[in-house]
Amino acid sequence: MQINLFTVKAFIGIDCANTLFHRGKSQMTQILLRALAGLIMLSSTHSKASTPMTIEEYNNQLPYWGVSWAPVSGHINGYHPSFYTGFAPRSQNTEHIHLRTSRGNQTRVSVILNDETLKDYLYDLKARYRFYKLVSSEAHGAKPIVKPISQSAPQLESFFQILESPAYSILDFLSKDFISEEELYTQALNTVSQLNPGRVFQIEIDLRQSFLEWQNQIITYDLNPSDKEDQIVLINALVWGRINYTDTPDPETIEVLQRAVDLAKASPAEPAFLTSALELLQRVAGNKYRFRIYKNNNWRTALDCADPVSGPCTLAYPEFTAIYPTGSLKSFTRDSYGNRIPQFATPGLWNFVDSGGRDDVDNIRSESYYGWAPKMDYEAIGNGFHNPAVRFHGVSSRFKKQLDIPKSHNTLWAVKRGGVSSGCLRLPLGHVWELRHIFPVQNELIKNVYFFGNTPKDFDLYDVNGDGQLQVMGVEYMISYDLQGANSLAKREGKDLEVETSDKLAFYSKLYGSKNVFEFSSENYVFTSPSVAFPSWMDYQRKGVQTHLTLLGTYPLYEQTYEKDKVQFYVPISKQGMSGGKHHSSLGKRIIRLMGRVRGCAPTSNKEACGEAQFQREAHTLYQEISRITGRQYE
Repeated sequence: MQINLFTVKAFIGIDCANTLFHRGKSQMTQILLRALAGLIMLSSTHSKASTPMTIEEYNNQLPYWGVSWAPVSGHINGYHPSFYTGFAPRSQNTEHIHLRTSRGNQTRVSVILNDETLKDYLYDLKARYRFYKLVSSEAHGAKPIVKPISQSAPQLESFFQILESPAYSILDFLSKDFISEEELYTQALNTVSQLNPGRVFQIEIDLRQSFLEWQNQIITYDLNPSDKEDQIVLINALVWGRINYTDTPDPETIEVLQRAVDLAKASPAEPAFLTSALELLQRVAGNKYRFRIYKNNNWRTALDCADPVSGPCTLAYPEFTAIYPTGSLKSFTRDSYGNRIPQFATPGLWNFVDSGGRDDVDNIRSESYYGWAPKMDYEAIGNGFHNPAVRFHGVSSRFKKQLDIPKSHNTLWAVKRGGVSSGCLRLPLGHVWELRHIFPVQNELIKNVYFFGNTPKDFDLYDVNGDGQLQVMGVEYMISYDLQGANSLAKREGKDLEVETSDKLAFYSKLYGSKNVFEFSSENYVFTSPSVAFPSWMDYQRKGVQTHLTLLGTYPLYEQTYEKDKVQFYVPISKQGMSGGKHHSSLGKRIIRLMGRVRGCAPTSNKEACGEAQFQREAHTLYQEISRITGRQYE
């Protein structure tokens, strides 16, 4: 094994490694030998795993909905900080992340898995494995930086066992002397699919068929390319759900659009129309689909369509889609049929902000009921995505049994799917952490991610698996409750918990509205003529959406299985100022932020672009600060 500065940094810590070569030869040799022994031990850990684990076994250990914990020492007002122990992919390409909240109180995040994202995926898992090992274990007498609370929720050990498991061969695969591009792509795609069951889809869209459906929509809805709102509908409906156009159309784009619409309305002229539709797609998609996929033992481009008239014409790539139950404004509105439905505070098109310079996008708040998880704001006044922020003490045995909560646990965090907040959108704790992990490492890049906020009457219609059929997006989650009060901490404590699995129809009738909205037959929910929104440049930061379309016909409900909350609670190291009171130290917040930015990339990746260099710089600064406060060298 070759020992160099990079190798030493990877195990004994960036702070220690940077000063290593300025010390005496004897001491340097001792530290190098210690690092070597540690590396050998760490590299062989996965071959000695005593309990191989599958993702199904991991999931079976967790509550059905929400996250629970037992009372243990080291808490702050009954809460503990946490970090992510799931397996979602991180994307550094903000154009490949689509985030949308819609009627029914759910948030969908869809991530295009391009070749760069897949190339880095396994190395990112390995980096998290090694970093989590490093900061959670004792090293040379120094206490752990994060001390997992194993008796409450021992998820970190499950995460380790998944990485060590022969069922996935992640660490063994990466230990090979040579890995080809094709092997890495195939292994990464298989692994991300296995570790995220039901959330990775092989999209293959027949563009010729999409263009013909678009032609039918142009005629059916009499869309006018000279109208600003119709322009947005036309561009986004070209390949439904895959464009999400946010720019103001330039004159050249409008000219191409006009020509395509004129040809669509002419008859027959089909070949010329198809060619014109492809030209429009290439123009409005830009670089979005200019990446490679590996399929059937060949590399090709995701957008593969040289001749839409007679040749192959497809849009194909793997995609990760997660759907999270969401709490919204504690207020109601009515749709056109008079149905009373939950209100949303901030529809429109938004970017994430760094909260007035206080804390950057992650915005780790001091109030313990936020759980020191990222609160990612898209509006400067403080509206954003955060954790449930409402807990239940003394959960009854009935609910423990229903939600599969351990008997020793007395506290439950579960989001209310409905009106509960003062303006923010609330997600389960594990889903907040997962969303942060999906986003890029760098703060400046996160601010380029768009949030598409539907108005409360508009549904999210999406072809989630690329089979050409639009469905109403949803998630299997039916928890509701009230608050103990409207002021102070009373609004952070829940009452009247209901888990309405026994009467889904009643729950959905309250959530979506019952009159003229959907029909229920043979265990299927089918929505009639749903309204959809197209947040665009006209709606940027305006708390409204100007462009809508009511789609004629019926569309089935797609219910994604709830992704169980994968987070590890921990007790921070002492001398961080984290114990007692409601205030969390600056250093403690930086540790939490860093746990959401752990990053590893393939050896051939650009370390700045992929985020690994940024993570290493933050870790280096953090190690220095911890060593200064504690007087111990954290390696």
